[in-house]
Amino acid sequence: MNPAAMSLAQARFQAALTPGASTAPLALSQLLTQLSTDSQLQAFDAEPIGHSTGDEFPFLPYMYAMGTPPDAAASEAWEAAIRWLLTALRNWDASVGNSLNKLRAMLGAITALDANLAGLSGVATQVASTQLITGLRHLIESTDVGPGFNEWRFPEFRQQIESLASSGNLERLWQMVPHMNVFPSSDFRSAVVFMFNAEPAELAAIIESRNDVLFSLMICSVLGMQAVVLASRVNNLVFKFVSVANSCQDRSAGPGQSIQSTLQALLLQVAQTSAADWAAWMQALFKAPGHNPSLDAALGSVLQQLSQAHWTAFFKALSLNYSHRAAAPVANILVPFANSTNAAGKALIWATAHQVWSDWGYGKHEGDSAMFAPAACALDFPVAMYYSSLQIHDRLAEESKLQEAIETVEQEWFNSVTELVTERNRLKSRLRLVQHGVALANGSNQPLPPPVQPDADLYVQARYHYHDVTIF
Repeated sequence: MNPAAMSLAQARFQAALTPGASTAPLALSQLLTQLSTDSQLQAFDAEPIGHSTGDEFPFLPYMYAMGTPPDAAASEAWEAAIRWLLTALRNWDASVGNSLNKLRAMLGAITALDANLAGLSGVATQVASTQLITGLRHLIESTDVGPGFNEWRFPEFRQQIESLASSGNLERLWQMVPHMNVFPSSDFRSAVVFMFNAEPAELAAIIESRNDVLFSLMICSVLGMQAVVLASRVNNLVFKFVSVANSCQDRSAGPGQSIQSTLQALLLQVAQTSAADWAAWMQALFKAPGHNPSLDAALGSVLQQLSQAHWTAFFKALSLNYSHRAAAPVANILVPFANSTNAAGKALIWATAHQVWSDWGYGKHEGDSAMFAPAACALDFPVAMYYSSLQIHDRLAEESKLQEAIETVEQEWFNSVTELVTERNRLKSRLRLVQHGVALANGSNQPLPPPVQPDADLYVQARYHYHDVTIF
């Protein structure tokens, strides 16, 4: 949606709060008359009235696409229709016949007159009434998620995602969120946006009561990045997670300080839950950092408020075997901690990272983990910081030990040349971080060591089959 169109809609909705001309859209007026005379309808679809209402204002598609404002006459007619709808919503009466369907019709119409519901968002608190909030709550509560495209597989699909959520398999849920097709109707969209702006606590209570993954996603698809703001009010970890997962898929919103601070609050809330919940979040969101700068920055901002157990879960979540591209994002996450004055905390977090890295050992205890060149990994920065924090003699002793092991590696027995080359490259990878720790201790301002390079000696290159797969 064009930002200029959203600004125009906001201005017209604000103007519609003041006294002035008020005219119901023709198609809506006819539908409301029909609903007043008909008996209660068993099924009602608000989409057609949205299309019909939009057709009465032909300038809207051009405004949405180009941000082109309408002429004075069209603008007055647009404002008059908005004013009528806002007044009708404020005065909505639940006691009249077909009241809920009338509400749905008006919500569908006002969605058609808005631009991404930016106008309604700005006036919701001024239009809200007790009866209207009650009606919106009933509408949202009674809305179910339809099957979308794959109707015949929908029951199986729904059971699968509910099982993933209940078992805490958030990593798999994260992978599925972009492929979950939910289609909120126009009246549901405007009802959710209205409630979010006028009574967010009521909306949070509805989400908690439903406790449904697809319903949560449908709410998030309506609110977009604002769902993360709502999530801090919702006592439901799955909704919190879905709001973050959905926001990471929202390409229309760039990183911002407001969303980062909201993500910080969410991470701190999750940190206060169980260790298993925190570990599941880390595994799902930080296996390969770097894809969401706001989320990475949020974690970096709260690390000092967390415990060693939280840090360990973060480091263990990183996919170390395939993580050379994550070295810089992880460094960016940890640099604020490194620049802090928390000396004890820094010593502990570097030691924690070093322990996870050392236990991993560049896949030494895993099958099929051949290395044909020294490798970078996600933990390059914290491990180098660990070595930089050691006493000089300890650092030099570690460097000397690794250099000697590299020089004498052929004195050990290996079952194949591949095993020999792999062990040598593991040692070279460790030495690389020790040497960068020396550089950091000597005042280097580069968080990461230089890129891996082949040995200068051509014989060594040929002997140990140097081939750096991380360039791909």
